[in-house]
Amino acid sequence: MLERGAIRSIMQGAPARIALRWGGGAVLLVAVGFLGHRLIGLGAGELLSKASWPLVAAMSAATLLFAASDALLARAWAILADPAGSIPTRRALGIYGSGVLTKYLPGSVFQYVSRQVGGSRAGIAHTRLAQASVDEIVIHLAASLTVAALLLLAWANPVLASAGSAGLIMALLWAPRAPFRALALQVLAFGGFGAAAAMTGMALFPEGSAFASFAGLFLLAWLAGFLVPIAPGGLGVREATLIVLAASVAGPAEVTVAVLALRISSILGDLVFGLTALARSR
Repeated sequence: MLERGAIRSIMQGAPARIALRWGGGAVLLVAVGFLGHRLIGLGAGELLSKASWPLVAAMSAATLLFAASDALLARAWAILADPAGSIPTRRALGIYGSGVLTKYLPGSVFQYVSRQVGGSRAGIAHTRLAQASVDEIVIHLAASLTVAALLLLAWANPVLASAGSAGLIMALLWAPRAPFRALALQVLAFGGFGAAAAMTGMALFPEGSAFASFAGLFLLAWLAGFLVPIAPGGLGVREATLIVLAASVAGPAEVTVAVLALRISSILGDLVFGLTALARSR
């Protein structure tokens, strides 16, 4: 009964939440319409002309980076949900892995429902799990914005950005409180997301392009997709946002192909991590 009640409380929302979902649905429709218009305007021939073996290699590396970043996010969640380490690491990663897979279901709640159910079966209190989800969302915002700012700074002053990144991570890792350690792991995870975007850009954009800036803009687009309800995994919203933000980085065809390549790589990375974590947890 407690488990069903917890699921019901997550699934149901106040009028404000319902309005937010309707608003998110409207944003999703606009984003998908914009993306479809861009794809039709460019045409399949122009998009396919950008395919290359370097792009295939970059997408393969990006897939591994996304999977590794998911593992870091899972460990950060485990610190928040189970700070005492009462359940084995493999089981905690498996619980998070199932959530990574369910985030592609319509809506923005099933990944949290999955962790709530899996965590409660592992013996973690529902209140602790719910608080961990709230804390994770807040830390997502802080970590993604921080890494995005560092990447955008890196194009103008790479030395300062590198020093700031190293100092930030060291300070957070040595912090005694669990939320700061979780923040450090999330900073590393979003750094992996940014690296995947930069590598994809390097395979497509002209030499000397602002690859670090593209990576930072990708994180801002990721955040837009994360904040819009309804969109499964930010699908459509992330792509449309990145196309608009990165319009000055490279040509329309190159940016569009990079956006699509990153979506494919991120889905494959989620599958690699999710399925591997579930298999190891059993």
